[in-house]
Amino acid sequence: MKKFFLLSLVILSAACTENRRPVSLTEESSVNQQLIDSLAYELCTMYGLDQGIRNEGSFILSNREDILKIDSLNFAKLVGIVKEFGYPNEALFGKEHIPHECVVLSSTAIMLHNPHKIIQDQALFNLFLEEVNKGNLSREFFATILDKYYWSKSRGKRVMYGSSFGVPCIDTKEETNRLRKEIGLEPLKEDEFKECDETI
Repeated sequence: MKKFFLLSLVILSAACTENRRPVSLTEESSVNQQLIDSLAYELCTMYGLDQGIRNEGSFILSNREDILKIDSLNFAKLVGIVKEFGYPNEALFGKEHIPHECVVLSSTAIMLHNPHKIIQDQALFNLFLEEVNKGNLSREFFATILDKYYWSKSRGKRVMYGSSFGVPCIDTKEETNRLRKEIGLEPLKEDEFKECDETI
């Protein structure tokens, strides 16, 4: 029953996205506000799906494949929003929607659950890096997303950029600083690395 409910919610969410008529944010204010409200609602729906399949006391999916499918669906929707409107932030939504947790945290959660897609697809990497360079997404947060991939791959032993996921290893100093420079971050100093025994 829980799976049926979740599947229905996913289908309904996808249908709503497909039927939404793209409207430029430069159109008259009433249409503009409707679009912003619609985007905020969509992000909240995506956040509900993202957290609902994980939070205890809610409709948790035990099947990892189902979770990955929903993560992929959410990520594809986020990419569509970013391509059409830019990365969701206060400049896009204004102050009215930003206090709502689901609007603020939706993109964060979805990206943290899909870092491999950004690492493995140069076009997606470039899309989000462009948002970083426009000031829509912070460089530090982008580094955190990318580090989540390396942290997960090494089971918490290694990162490449230096972020809340950890400190890079000294044996990757040159590559780390090259990667940091690529996304506009300053290189790390010698004492900002750590010794590591294992490789990724």
